Amino acid sequence: MQFDKEKASGNIKEILDKMQNNTDTSMLQEYYKLYKKEVSFFKRSMAAAWLFMYYDGKEIPSVQVPAADGKSKKNKPLTHDNKLDTSDNSGEKNPPVALPEDESKRLFISIGKNRRLFPREIITLLLSKTSIEREDIGIIRILDNYSFVQVRDTKADEIIEALTGHKFRGRTLTVNFAKAKGETEQD
Repeated sequence: MQFDKEKASGNIKEILDKMQNNTDTSMLQEYYKLYKKEVSFFKRSMAAAWLFMYYDGKEIPSVQVPAADGKSKKNKPLTHDNKLDTSDNSGEKNPPVALPEDESKRLFISIGKNRRLFPREIITLLLSKTSIEREDIGIIRILDNYSFVQVRDTKADEIIEALTGHKFRGRTLTVNFAKAKGETEQD
């Protein structure tokens, strides 16, 4: 990751502004108490700097989703634990659901566990770079060097076009249809 001082400075200003204007102060106070309890006095500044470095390295601090009119986009913030909020009205998280085989395709994505990739980050990437909905994403399987994502077949081409060549976590992505086990290229 290359250090961009100007971007980092802008992020600090954004964090301070959000802290002062858009934060539940009672929740922040609880985090502050826990932070003081868990992090020794001598490590607090370095831990805060590490947290900022982690935040600054994120490519997608919020998710852009199509607005109701289908034209403009609006930002959908991530939850406080940096996970996309996939809860329904009951407050329970929606677990990944396999899409029907006849309505889905499996895509290969050239990034995996070795880049500390998690399913929520793939979901966030897909939602931010395409017009798909969460319901268009099925089972996600992350291996060491690459991943497989089940998506609705009507959305597969859009995803491939949007993500192929996109830079993510220092790597240029290759995205295409996954081959079945044992399948080889035919000339």
